[in-house]
Amino acid sequence: NVKRVHSSNFSLKSEERSERFILCEEYIFFLGQCFVSIFLINVTLITRIEVMNTPQILSNHRYKMKHSIIVLLEEESEGFSKFLENLNEIFVQIHEPFEILVMANGTESFLKKELENIHNRSDQLKAFILDKKTPQAVCLKAALNESCGEIIIVCGSYQQITRASFINLLKAFDENTDIISPWRQQRVDPSLNRFQSSLFNVLVRKITGSKLHDLSCTVKIFRRKVLEETALYGNMYRFLPIVADKKGFRTKEVKCEHYQERGKTGFYSISEYLTRLIDILTLYFNTRFTRKPLRFFSAIGAVFMGTGFIIALSVLIQKIFMHLPIGNRPALLLAILFMTVGIQVASVGLLGEVIAFTHGRRRKEYTIEKILA
Repeated sequence: NVKRVHSSNFSLKSEERSERFILCEEYIFFLGQCFVSIFLINVTLITRIEVMNTPQILSNHRYKMKHSIIVLLEEESEGFSKFLENLNEIFVQIHEPFEILVMANGTESFLKKELENIHNRSDQLKAFILDKKTPQAVCLKAALNESCGEIIIVCGSYQQITRASFINLLKAFDENTDIISPWRQQRVDPSLNRFQSSLFNVLVRKITGSKLHDLSCTVKIFRRKVLEETALYGNMYRFLPIVADKKGFRTKEVKCEHYQERGKTGFYSISEYLTRLIDILTLYFNTRFTRKPLRFFSAIGAVFMGTGFIIALSVLIQKIFMHLPIGNRPALLLAILFMTVGIQVASVGLLGEVIAFTHGRRRKEYTIEKILA
């Protein structure tokens, strides 16, 4: 009887162990399926974005004027009407045809009030109102379609650099330059904001290999073909000089005197920092692995497969030299899971290679500087 009770207790313990083992197995495989599903969804979204944002090159476009100034009005800014008057005075003194396009991105009522405050409103000033709040890239593309200038100047909703610096930017834009990005000197914003901006720019330079020091400045000058031939989406406008530089466009950074800075001071929300980090990683992927996604995903897959192989090897060593059972150990399932996920991630990279080969041929990743007869 004693032996029967002991054996029954042993069988109960075995059943409990097997139930725990099954639960652990189901949990691990559920995590693996979720991980792979997220990767597949991301690849699908990236593919759709690449196809939807393939730039259409307007080779037969005829420029009607020299400069088009695009003002992205995304927030209510005090003194906006005075800022528009200053822009108008600067370009009137240049004595070249120009136009000023104001894109009201969710600020319709504010724009109407500010336009009433402009006393001598010229015909060069045009205002456009978007139906709803849209990303910067969409707003910029809409303004580009309405503009007629050969040189595109993009500004924010307030004067960020001094008037003299703005004129110096225009003078620095010569025939050997496609993009000008200002580098604000003698910053007037709070020290914490300057530290966060410097950290952001250093991180971008280290990851992308760029030499630009101030991507946060809203003022940029582009040759029209840069915006026509460079795919842009979401809030990636601040990275446009880096993306265009990778395509072969000539970028110049000019030091400017900082005039004023508006917006939030101090720390931002956690979601804002995560968004910036994701944008940087997206930029890294788009500038390095758009044509060769297999290298990116295969590297990640190799890490998972290597981890799974090490775990499986340790389990095998314990089985051979320590005579430990491995049939009911979660470590063995974890090793199998890691190796399976590694293979699947590498397969996603292979799928990306097929997509890049199929749709990537539509994308032009070079620029022709001049044609010699």
